[in-house]
This record gives sequence, structure tokens and C-alpha cells, in this order.
Amino acid sequence: MRERVVGSVVVGALVALAACGDDVATERRPTQSAELTQLTSVVQLGDSIASGEGTLYGYTWDADAQEWTGGNVDAPWPPPYPDCHVSPNAYGNAVAEYFGATLHQFACSGATFANGFSAPETDDDGNVYRPAEFGNWDAQSDLNADYDAAKPELVLVTLGADDLQFAAIVEDCVKNAYYTYFHLEDERCVKNNPGDTINQDFFAFLPTLTANYGTIVTWIEARAEANSVPVPKIVFTNYANPVPEDGALCNDTNYLYKEQLQYLSGLVDEANEHIEDAITGLNDPAVAVADISQAYDVQGTSHIWCSNDPWAYGLSIYSVTSPSSFESRAPFHPTPDGQDSIAEHVVPVIQQWFKPA
Repeated sequence: MRERVVGSVVVGALVALAACGDDVATERRPTQSAELTQLTSVVQLGDSIASGEGTLYGYTWDADAQEWTGGNVDAPWPPPYPDCHVSPNAYGNAVAEYFGATLHQFACSGATFANGFSAPETDDDGNVYRPAEFGNWDAQSDLNADYDAAKPELVLVTLGADDLQFAAIVEDCVKNAYYTYFHLEDERCVKNNPGDTINQDFFAFLPTLTANYGTIVTWIEARAEANSVPVPKIVFTNYANPVPEDGALCNDTNYLYKEQLQYLSGLVDEANEHIEDAITGLNDPAVAVADISQAYDVQGTSHIWCSNDPWAYGLSIYSVTSPSSFESRAPFHPTPDGQDSIAEHVVPVIQQWFKPA
């Protein structure tokens, strides 16, 4: 873990979390065990947040212009599955380093439960990004042998945003903002008119998303028992929200209207609530959720979009004068600092079971 994480910031995060009160700690974290053990093997499963999407394009923040500059959409990503956009900046690396453990990274950008977690992840043309991260335990199909070899004591899971088609939702909202400007469509992606994309991909899918979390836990625990290895602890995360809740306009948000931004920010918050409720509702002492929703707001300083130092890549990456820029998957994803902050929010949850290195 980076020096910033290992040092005073982690201590500060622990103090701040403790200051939130016993009720919050009980809701989101497991009961302190009598004796902490040494963590040696961590598996990371999930989507683009877990893989570190965006961090290797090479974008830099121009504080004077208040926008993202540079970057190369053709930047190489590490093997063996470069289309997964796995980065050493992903938060799982910092977490594993803090505990002196080995990270086995299986996350892949764009992964959903059905396309990536339980089955090989493919693009719209059927091209395979990578084999299944975990596989379908019920059907005993596409099981990831590398997962078994890792014998994880801890499994980190960040999954759900792509199941809710959040990227497609934002794309639809941006397109609608453009057409609304030219009076070709009524404004949608707002409270009084969410639109078909949000209604179908977000609201209609929430019950399935909730069920998927329960399935993931059941499968992980059943697999460990079948392999006669200790059942790992499981930590899910929700999602950090980069969107200004007041609908502030700046270079990173100016593709959308104020009302749309406010509504999108609310959708992220609503998704986070469902994730937390789903995990805590399992009442499994070996499972916890790390609340990273405020990872871009640390010690009273905001790092969301339209702040002076954002920790999430914004829409200013896109430029109509550079059509290739729209191929970038970076917007909405955490920067290396954002990933470190996520790790700082995850570490205290894990410390209920395992001791630092």
C-alpha cells in the first residue's frame, strides 16, 4: 500500500470511522474476533472499479484549465487479459500490500454477474475479454481454476454498476441533453421523466441485483467447503459518487443539464443503499460491506467533479474535436488517488478479521 495509506491517513480513517458511532460500525462491519490472524491470499472479483479502469491512459488534471488533459486511448494494458484494463493502481493491490498478502486479480472492466463473473466476459461482437472470474457454481460450468489455486482467505467484490447499465444510462442522458438543447426531445434523466433506459436497466433490475449478491456469497462459501479449504471472509463495496449532488456545472459535467446531474447523483446513492441493504440483510458474520460512497470526500475536502482536485476522471476527457477521445472508458472511474482512498475505506473493515503486516 502506498505510504500515504500505510501512514497517518489509515489511522485517521480508523479514528473517523470509530467516531461515527457503534451503530454504524455494527451495521457495516463484522464483530471483532478474539485474535486477529495473518492474511496471506486475497482474491479480487468484479468490474472496472476493481480492475483499476482509467488509471493507465495517462490523463493529468490541469488545475488552471479545470479539465483533464493528455492521455492515450491506445495505451497498452497489462496481460494476460489486456481488454480487462487491469491496473496496478486498483485498490485491491493497496489492500493486499497493507496486510502483506498476495493479490490474485480476476476483475475485468465491464463485468456483470452474468457476463464476467459466472461466465466468460464477452463484448457485443462475442469476443472474449477473459474467462469467467468465478464461474457458475450451480451449473459447475466455467469454473476458474486459478481461483481454486489461490485458496483465498479474503475475497473482495465490487460488482453491480454494469449490471445496472450505468454507463449506458449516462450515455443516454448525454445524448438526450444534446437533443434537448436543439428541442428535438423532451428532457429525460430527471425525476419526473427518468426515461426508458433508466426504468428498464436500473429500476427493473434492482431486485435481480439484490439476489445476485446472495448467490455470490452462497457460491463462494459452498466452493470452499467442497474444496475442503477454510471459508474466506468476503468484503463487498458499494460505489464512490463523483457527481455533484447540487448539479454543479463545470468542464467535467457540462455535457449534462443541472437537473440531470442531480438525478444521476441520486441514482448512485440509491444503488449504494440497495447494495448495503442486500449485504447486511444476509446476516452472515463472514461477510461485510465497505461503504466507499464518500471516498471522494476526505477530511472535509471534496474531490468530486467540479472540485479543485477531483479523484474521479470526468467528462472533460471527451472532446468533439478529438473523436477518438470518446473511446476512453476513464470517465466516472477513480484516479490513482481515488483508488487509494477506496483502499483506505476498505482496510478498516478487513481489520476486524486480519492484522496488518
